[in-house]
Amino acid sequence: MQVNSTLSVKTFDVGPMLNMIYLIWDKKTKEAALVDPAWDLSQVLDFIKKNNIKLKKILLTHSHHDHVNSVDKLLSLYDVPIYINKIEASFWGKKYDNLTGLDSEENIYLGKSKLTSIHTPGHTPGSCCYSFDNNLIAGDTLFVFGCGRCDLHGGNPEQMFESLKNLKNNFHKNTIIMPGHNYSISRQSSLEEEISGNPFFNFNNLKEFVKYRMHDHDKTREEPYAPIKLGSLWKPALNINNRFLTKFRFIDSIAVFSLSLVPCI
Repeated sequence: MQVNSTLSVKTFDVGPMLNMIYLIWDKKTKEAALVDPAWDLSQVLDFIKKNNIKLKKILLTHSHHDHVNSVDKLLSLYDVPIYINKIEASFWGKKYDNLTGLDSEENIYLGKSKLTSIHTPGHTPGSCCYSFDNNLIAGDTLFVFGCGRCDLHGGNPEQMFESLKNLKNNFHKNTIIMPGHNYSISRQSSLEEEISGNPFFNFNNLKEFVKYRMHDHDKTREEPYAPIKLGSLWKPALNINNRFLTKFRFIDSIAVFSLSLVPCI
């Protein structure tokens, strides 16, 4: 459990796609929001009950099935509004009486504690992140040392390029990145670590970014993602089970592992 100034947040690992969903609540009022309710919510519901938390809102980062497939179940238990970016609401096409469309940089409140919706298109047209205190719930926009794919319906790598650039330029380097999937060697990271080790932050040229996102990336990397510098002389062997990789850091362009390395030449 991560504790912030006025808000607390707990992460739950759910489903076959390594989703991470987030329960955020105001410490004073215990008013809460659940981000991206999907898959089996039994552990979430138990936690809410045991801690006398008052679920007041559902927040969605985007409308893909693996992030929303328990919305209806949750609504059968709690009569609460759903918040999603306005563009994504139209893209999704689902009709709920209690669906609220958000503008970018629109605020949402739990008690007197504030969260802010940030429009980050690329994975889908209306993908968004939620920022609060020093945290960014990034959905499928930004993973630890990766980013969301752009080849599905509604995906747009040019928009993803701009979204990542905006995150890099507008958030403090100490911001904690809380992704929608556990695809990496660590569950969370800082924006500073992402700028240093996430290859998608290494591009200044749009065409090169698009080529890497749409063609090269999936041919050269495997999960779990580790930090990498494009153009570095060393890369981890792609055929090892990186779930056992526990230590990874960069000194200039040399990667130091707890496992052996192979030169990529």
